[in-house]
Formats: sequence, C-alpha cells, structure tokens
Amino acid sequence: MPQDTLTYAVTDGDTVYIINSPDDLTAKEIKKLPPEIQESIRKSFSEKKEVEGSQNDYSFFAVGLFVFLIAASLIQIIKVWSGKPVSFSDNEFEGVNNQPATGCLQYAGRDLIFSNTEINRICLKYNSYYCNLSGEKKDTFIARLKKFLQTKTFYICSNQGYKEMPVLVSAAAIQITFGLDDFLLPYFENIVIHPQEYFGTNPLRILEGNVQGTSINLSWKHFLEDYQNPADGKNVGLHEMAHALQVQYLFNTGRDTNEFKEDFAYFDKVDDEIIKTEKNRLGSLFDSNALSNVNEFWATSVELFFEKPLDLKARHPELYKSICIVLNQGTATE
Repeated sequence: MPQDTLTYAVTDGDTVYIINSPDDLTAKEIKKLPPEIQESIRKSFSEKKEVEGSQNDYSFFAVGLFVFLIAASLIQIIKVWSGKPVSFSDNEFEGVNNQPATGCLQYAGRDLIFSNTEINRICLKYNSYYCNLSGEKKDTFIARLKKFLQTKTFYICSNQGYKEMPVLVSAAAIQITFGLDDFLLPYFENIVIHPQEYFGTNPLRILEGNVQGTSINLSWKHFLEDYQNPADGKNVGLHEMAHALQVQYLFNTGRDTNEFKEDFAYFDKVDDEIIKTEKNRLGSLFDSNALSNVNEFWATSVELFFEKPLDLKARHPELYKSICIVLNQGTATE
C-alpha cells in the first residue's frame, strides 16, 4: 500500500498536535501555542502580506507551523510513542473528557482484546443499527468488527482511552459496509480520535471529522452525540466512513474496477439532478455543505440513508434505491 505521509505527535505542555500531512494540521487548542511559535506565526503573516497579500495568510501560517512541528517531532516523538501503550480504562465513557491532554495515546488494534460480551454490551447501548439486527447478524457484526479493529492503529488525543472509542468507531465502519464483502478499508491504517472539534488548514477551518492521507479523524464529542440521536439525520462517524469508502474504492484503485465502483455508477446517475433540485427547494433534507459538491452529497446521503431512511425514500426514491445497490442493504423498514 503506497504511503508517503507519516503521523507525528508533538506535545507542548498540555497541548497535543497531530500532523497527518503538510496540508492538514489538527490542534487541541490553537490559542495555547507557545509564545515563540505565536511570534513566528505573526512574523510569517507580516512577511506574507508584503509579498502576496492577506488572502494567502492561512496557507503561509500552515507551512511555517508545519516546519516547526516536524522539527519538534524529531525530539518529542520518541518520548510520546516509546514504551507500551497504556491499558484502556474499564470505566464506561459517558461524555467528553475535557481535561487537558498531556500526550497522544497510541493503541495498535492487534493488541486490543475485547470479548464478544464487551462488544455486544457497548454496541447495544450506543448503536441502534446493531440493536435492530437478528442474533445471527449480531454475531457476524461482532466478528467483522474484531477483524476491522485489528487492522488499525488508534491515536487518542487525551489523557485516557476508553473501550467505547475503538469499538464504536469500528462499529460505524462495519455498519456502513455490512452488506459488502470487502469491509476492512485497508488503505486507512490510522484512526485519530480528538476529544472535540479540532483545527484543519488549507483552508483554515474547524472540523468535526475528516479523511486525510491514510487517517480517519473524528471528534469524539460529536461522534458520541450523533449516535445518541440516531434519527436526526446527522452522524459524523457514518459521514467520514462514507468518504473513506470513496477513497478506498473510487480514488485509490487507479483504473482497476471493483464491485463498489461498478455499483456507484447507479448513484452517479442521479446525484447531479437531485443536487440541483434540492438547492431550489424549501425544507431541503440536505444542508448547504451537502449541496456544495458531489462527494459531500454522497456522505450526507449515507447519513440520511441510515438515520432518516423513510424521509429519503419518500423524497428521492431513486436516490434511496441507488444507495441500497451501492451498500447492498436496505434501511427503510416501517
């Protein structure tokens, strides 16, 4: 599997920075940057304005900060990642850990051992999709989840990891791929979990989740809240897994054909026209971000497919049918 980028964890006091590539930087609290970095950023902004104008300030900031963090990582990465991973807490995660992070916890999925009973308990509490499966399908779901989890490395930007984190994020991947033969998403080696929203650059924005390089990044706060509201049409976990499916089977296979790519043609036949229709409709099922481009439309359509399937089918039966074909499952049951 080709990979040109590395994931660096750099700590400074109670702040953790994760870099997946030069084009995307995530920060726990950007305002807590060390004074010397802030000064360097201010100088960089000033020099950039003189040369190119203020519209490119953010990109200059990203490059300067990235160079600093790469240099710092050569010193800090050994401290952060040397030694064995800390064991997960036995306490159930009931909310967001708002305590300042002092390091980035790393867990190799192959070293995480969860019993079927543990996985069943966690999924029954938080994942309504799993709750509605038959007993036999629940067994299949758990078996797939274990295989998926073993192929990933989890980075948790907090003081403590919780069992719910790798289990529920893996469950989101299994939920969306449950009808597919290929469900491991092998291109994505890393899953980075942030306590809450985080920063991305190029352009500078606040994120609840994104797919970058070979990493799937998620805000745990929003991920958990979305699964606790399974019928509001919003689920950042499913949204990012939908993007991951695109990258895995549409954008990362070159000219090679695969079943997902062939079935995705059914979605491609209807998406453009529906985007145009929804842009001019009052009370649209889709927000402005979903209607901004076909990739966001796909990911949001998947959210609605699982969380508001009856509404989606009633409004756009051809769109609902196309997703049934792509994911090889149906969700609109009375």
